[in-house]
Amino acid sequence: MAINTLSKTSYRSVVNREMLISVMSGKSLFPLILLIVVLPLTLLAVKKVIDLRKGAAGTMANIVVDTQNPGSKVPSSLWRNLSQGGEEPADMIKPVITQIRALSPELIRVDHLFDYYNVYQGPGNYDFSRLDGVIDSILATGAKPMLSISYTPAQMTASNKNADPPRDWNEWYSLVKATARRYSVDKNISGIYYEVWNEPDLFGGWHYSGSNNYTTLYHQTARAIVDGAGRANYKIGGPAITAYYANWIKSLFKSTATSGIRLDFISWHKYSKNPADYLADFDNLNKILSDYPQYFDIERLITEVGPNPEPDSWYDGSQSGIHLMAVVTQLAGKIHRIFTFEPVDGPSPRSDKSSGWGLLTHDQKPKPRYFAIPFLNELKDGSLLPSTGDGT
Repeated sequence: MAINTLSKTSYRSVVNREMLISVMSGKSLFPLILLIVVLPLTLLAVKKVIDLRKGAAGTMANIVVDTQNPGSKVPSSLWRNLSQGGEEPADMIKPVITQIRALSPELIRVDHLFDYYNVYQGPGNYDFSRLDGVIDSILATGAKPMLSISYTPAQMTASNKNADPPRDWNEWYSLVKATARRYSVDKNISGIYYEVWNEPDLFGGWHYSGSNNYTTLYHQTARAIVDGAGRANYKIGGPAITAYYANWIKSLFKSTATSGIRLDFISWHKYSKNPADYLADFDNLNKILSDYPQYFDIERLITEVGPNPEPDSWYDGSQSGIHLMAVVTQLAGKIHRIFTFEPVDGPSPRSDKSSGWGLLTHDQKPKPRYFAIPFLNELKDGSLLPSTGDGT
């Protein structure tokens, strides 16, 4: 099936060579194929204002999609994941359980476990009641929790500041061990993802080498999780950095390969309006993995995804929904999971440009990006279809 379309944008290199569509017998594929083909082009046309007086002639595009030879299936686990930010020290999922359940999420990520929910009451003294409520709300949506093990309680640090290194690593070990035991053993929640920290390059002043070394934090935390969770079904990983930084990834691979400390997934965050930028990180990771073949099959997670890390009008408009679908088409078959940031806005608008990053406003009203996930969920038995062609 050939699809011809005219576009003045110069971003032809971003046109996907594989399209995510649903192979549904007896139904016309043309509207869906057309939508998926133009998603990246539409997104980037929004990103850049094109002066149509320059080179206005354009070139007719000739894009051919092979519907007869679908590629591998694309699991819905790629996009059915959410990451809730620490907008306020409250259970932000509870008021929107019904709306979130409708998205069929598989994992919901939360951070600020120890500085928001008053778990740590002193050495060996823990109160999980508030955190229990957050976990129960996640489970009520049908999802499993991803627990971002963060941040060090202020009373545990020499500086008396949250997220700084602990005075005594044994105290941190005991807190994390008790947390893993609480949820993986006592509450018997199977399939928890434990992510060591949230954005260590931003919170706590951690580094991939030298003082305040993240690998020390990872080793201490992972050891505590293993000892606390025992034989339960769970996964451990990190480093959940603010963006893909190769030195952090290499440092973690090297230290865990040498020490034998468990590492089930590698994670980072990505914010960009250009879906093609996400592929550059994937390509760089593959180069690193050539030096660490033991991690070649490791899960690759982008645990925060969005068009902009700063407040942006895109989050309140249709561009954000188009962006999410375009990112999915780019990363299908390359990344195991992406986590949309975030389910719910905070209580106050982030700026005069946007109410926040949420799929839902703080008063539970859905934004356009919310509806992108049900759309993707309708792509049952989604497959990658090869395509060829070019044009401007």
